[in-house]
Formats: sequence, C-alpha cells, structure tokens
Amino acid sequence: MKRFPVLLAMLGVAMPVVSAMAQTDNSKVREEAAAGNATAQIQVGMQYAIGTPRNPKEAMKWFKLAADQGNADGQYRLGGMYDVGINPPDPTEAVKWYLLAAKQGYKDAQYRLGVMYDQGRGVAKNYSEAATWYAKAADQGRPEAQFRLGEMYEKGQGVPQSYSAALKWYLAAANQGRAEAEYKVGSLYEQGLGTQQSKTEAVAWYQKSIQHGNPEARDALKALEER
Repeated sequence: MKRFPVLLAMLGVAMPVVSAMAQTDNSKVREEAAAGNATAQIQVGMQYAIGTPRNPKEAMKWFKLAADQGNADGQYRLGGMYDVGINPPDPTEAVKWYLLAAKQGYKDAQYRLGVMYDQGRGVAKNYSEAATWYAKAADQGRPEAQFRLGEMYEKGQGVPQSYSAALKWYLAAANQGRAEAEYKVGSLYEQGLGTQQSKTEAVAWYQKSIQHGNPEARDALKALEER
C-alpha cells in the first residue's frame, strides 16, 4: 500500500480523482483501445492501474500495447509500473522503458531515469549520468529534477561543484513552490554562497518554505533571528 501513493504521483493522478476515473463508462474508449489507439490504450491501462480493485497485470498489458507503438507516455507508464506498481519491482525493466521515453524528450521519464542512476536501481550508480538526465528534465521545468540538480551542484556530485549553479536550480524549483528548494535558497543567501549574503533574502525564503510546511526552514529562521 505504501507504494500506491508513489505510483499515483508518478502517473500524475491525485487521490480524490481515482474513484471517479475508475467509475467512468469507457465503452467507447475500450473500443478505440482495442482498435489500436495508443491514447485510449493508456486510458484503459490507467483504470486498471489505479482502479478498485487494482489489476497491475492488466494495466501493464495496455500500457505495453501503447509503448510498443513508440508512444512515450505509454513507455513511461509501463516503466512506472515496473518501478513502483508491482511487488516485487523490476527496476531493470523500468530503466529500459524509462530510457525509451526519455530519449523522446519525455521529461517525467528523464527525471525518473535520473533517479534510477542516482540511486543505482536497475543500473550501476552513476552521478554523472543521473545529472545528465536530471538536467534534461530540469530544462523542461520538472521541479523535482531542478531541486536534485541543485543538490548535485552544491555537493559536486556528478558535476563540478558550484554554488551559483546550485542556486540557479534551487531558485527554479523554489519559484514553483517547492518547500525544500525554498529552504535551500534561504540557506545559500544566509551563508552568502553563490550569491551576495543577504539576511533579508534568507528570511524571505525561509518564510516561504515554512508556509509550505518545511520544519527545517522554521528551525533555520529561528536560529538566524536569534543571532
């Protein structure tokens, strides 16, 4: 059950809409799917992936029909099922399908492929390769990729260490409301790393992060104001 919310997030589905999607009358969609329409095949697969009861095997069958037609969305979703949609997972197979979608410029697959290299799941751990795929997704606006790329520049993992580059990517994610990125931006401003030191900016970014529920930012702001 713990893997289900992860799967929903990967598939771009919020919990409140799961029931509605599962209950939709899809006779026409199923006809189109059976006739080979990749978009319809993905819709049918989604119902099995997130419906009640779930049927991962049937979901994967429909995703693969779309994936085998070269559909990047289908390839990504099939990879997601192998990654977090089945138990036990098959990370090697997940990487295979993520890569096919990522090479077509599908940002979500690029991000997940970065995660696989970052964590050494299904492939040998490789920070340089992870950074390459994160950068592709980050350039397309994926905030999770922007944040992790910022971390890699801050630590010098797979890329040359650079606080200014770290700040660039943290800001990109922070401007999309990512609490952890807002905290990092505040931290860099507080320390004057990659930018001119500014208590005002640090406070402002910590406050934004706090508003988005980050306890680390609350502690950092308290410590900053006590100095």
